[in-house]
Amino acid sequence: MLASLGGAGRRRGPMRNPSENFKNRAETAREADTGIDTLFEPQIRQLGGVLIDAAAHGRQGLLWLIDPAVGKGSFWYFPIGDRLAVGAFDFALREEGGFFCDAADCFYFGSYSHEMLPYLGIEPTLPGRTVLGHAWKHAPYHQRVQGGARLSETFVALLPEALRDVSLRLHCDPVVLSSAIAALDGTSCPAGLPSLLDDMRRARPSAVVAEAFYESKVVEACALIVDWRLAYGRAPVALSADDVAAVAAAQRLIQQDLAHPVTTEELCRAVCVGTSKLIELFRLSCGMTPQEYARDVRMHHACELLETTDLSLAAIAACVGYSRQGSFSEAFRARCGLSPREWRANARALHR
Repeated sequence: MLASLGGAGRRRGPMRNPSENFKNRAETAREADTGIDTLFEPQIRQLGGVLIDAAAHGRQGLLWLIDPAVGKGSFWYFPIGDRLAVGAFDFALREEGGFFCDAADCFYFGSYSHEMLPYLGIEPTLPGRTVLGHAWKHAPYHQRVQGGARLSETFVALLPEALRDVSLRLHCDPVVLSSAIAALDGTSCPAGLPSLLDDMRRARPSAVVAEAFYESKVVEACALIVDWRLAYGRAPVALSADDVAAVAAAQRLIQQDLAHPVTTEELCRAVCVGTSKLIELFRLSCGMTPQEYARDVRMHHACELLETTDLSLAAIAACVGYSRQGSFSEAFRARCGLSPREWRANARALHR
């Protein structure tokens, strides 16, 4: 059953108001020394996070805003029981900061922004987001955070008990799932996983269905990862240096002028790679086709413009390559789940 994934800490008896459950959880989280909260709560507070009412900002779960005196941005996560969580953060500190925590054994995968990669000891080779997985071992962990750098990530974190439960749902050995997660090294990626992680970040399910919604997304994501590992685990899938350079060049072309979208054929001519080869390289490195990648880049830029500028919807549509505002609004809603006006209102309410 879905309700088994979070392990300990499940509700027993009558269901209470979900927002009240999270309020009580937040009040006791700092006193707990076990469970999923210990992965996040200490570091968020050390980075200047101030706990706020998530429901008032259209979120379920736990939401922190970075103290304006320290920086700008937010950190959100939705705990499922005590052993599993999904979440996202997007913030920048004014000056260099840091945190210390006692990291638990944990399996972790997510979609990282370009600026996050140096913190993971990875040389950024592709200008877009990178999907990575880790198997963390219990140990003290200390990290310095550079001032001015915008850091963002969407993640899934599973303690060993949750990994076991998800493996049972997938009818596979936990070793298969754990090794598949660890194989996400940024050089290749399951098709559909980046979009699925984006969907988790952008979704705003109601309090009634949020737990079932996020649990189902975790199971789907893990299924994609296991299938990818089983399909490619016997053969090398790492891109060659030339392949990485071709994808990076194509991504730069896509990003350099979003007002004038580039066709796949134009990309192929520019990077001297055949159409089928370029599509395959994008699928391996980004989990999507070149045009799906371009769509995501355009919509991400539209989100930034909606949040940080007062440009009209028509002007924003033109900035991301749409001649008609109506077509832009339809594409935005299909990708982000909200209309551009709704997105702008929610984003500004969050940073008020």
